Amino acid sequence: MKPWQLVTLLFLISGQAFGQVTAYFNQNQKASYTDPYRNIRRPGDNLEKIILDEIALAKKSIYVAVQEMRLPLIAAALVQKKKEGVDVRVVLENNYNNTVLSQTETSSNDSQYEASRVNDLVALIDVNRNGLIEKNELETRDAIYMLQNGGIPVMDDSFDSSKGSGLMHHKFMIVDGKVTVVSSANFTLSDMHGDLLTSASRGNANSLVVVRAMNFAKIFTNEFAQLWGNGVRGNYGHKKTYRGAVSTTVRGTKITVQFSPTSQRYNWEESVNGLIAAHLSRATKSINAALFVFSDQNLSNVMERRHMSGVDIGVLIEPKFAYREYSELLDLMGLGLLNYKCAYEVDNFPWKKPAKIAGMANLPSGDMLHHKFAVVDQKTVIVGSQNWSDAANFVNDETLIVIQDEKISDLYTQEFERIKKTATLGAPQWLKDQVRKQESACENAGMYF
Repeated sequence: MKPWQLVTLLFLISGQAFGQVTAYFNQNQKASYTDPYRNIRRPGDNLEKIILDEIALAKKSIYVAVQEMRLPLIAAALVQKKKEGVDVRVVLENNYNNTVLSQTETSSNDSQYEASRVNDLVALIDVNRNGLIEKNELETRDAIYMLQNGGIPVMDDSFDSSKGSGLMHHKFMIVDGKVTVVSSANFTLSDMHGDLLTSASRGNANSLVVVRAMNFAKIFTNEFAQLWGNGVRGNYGHKKTYRGAVSTTVRGTKITVQFSPTSQRYNWEESVNGLIAAHLSRATKSINAALFVFSDQNLSNVMERRHMSGVDIGVLIEPKFAYREYSELLDLMGLGLLNYKCAYEVDNFPWKKPAKIAGMANLPSGDMLHHKFAVVDQKTVIVGSQNWSDAANFVNDETLIVIQDEKISDLYTQEFERIKKTATLGAPQWLKDQVRKQESACENAGMYF
């Protein structure tokens, strides 16, 4: 065998390049596919198919840690691999480790949002639309029932003494200890394809990264081992062993990984949000972020300092969380919202020089901006399951990866620019009016802020 042939062999596994990092987006306007559940042609990368393709290549093991799994095609693929002798294990958030039958029993006490999710789940499983959940529908459409019926061991974050006090918020999969899928998307219709009952929906905006490298997969395998424990009792939240940021290289691309939560016994700089801050603070040209939740004051302060040093800042937020009193988007706009006690958020710091690109994303009806990414200087991507919040940092089981690669950065920059085209930038007039109304009401009540 010639040297070049050996190199080629080392970088190929089942016909796919090894030592490679790729990124995908479910609302990518340069790609298209047919939604397998609604049978509609739509723009975007088919995130579910990417996961299915990796499952199909598995020979030894598939380890999945995801907050919620509702996609029957993925469940069926995992069951088939289990039948073939592959070691398949799944970890879920305890709130979603249930079949449609148990979901519908509790939906009457849920919020409007949760009730709508249950309605979508029922619509997915009740194929013949007769209002009944029949056995054959459970066996072919209810992902959790399918996993249970297929003998796949499933654990959740109530399998320890914490009883699920935080969220098991990971969204990753490891195949054969060689390939790792890391996503901001849950394995659900709403996070990948779109809501079944909302025709305009194209899925909550999400990304997915595939890394083909054993050194990278080993980091995630160690995290999964913490969650899995002995298969009866796992370790979640602060039951896990603290591990700081770990860096590795995949064919010249440096990737840093860290998992939450971090106990507040440690310095904030040693936490996952501290890792985010470290990379934001290195920006010399630009920071562009698309975020579901942005409520960590420290991260806002880091961005403000870079902003005052001439760095261009762009932040787009999910509308549901954009204008809450705790949203750091308000800081970027130079605003502050008073709460019912006529007090600002602790350490509130509205920017004296508001950011020009700061606002609310506008997506198709039914969809949310579920991204959790930032691009620094067009060469570094910060992404994962971690929202920019204290809850993610100190309570939940979360993933963050930092990819230092210009090509990957370009893909995320394109996604940011796509969202920005239709975003509402700057503070809307109604928000400014609300700020003035609150301040006036508090002054009239003799409550000063």
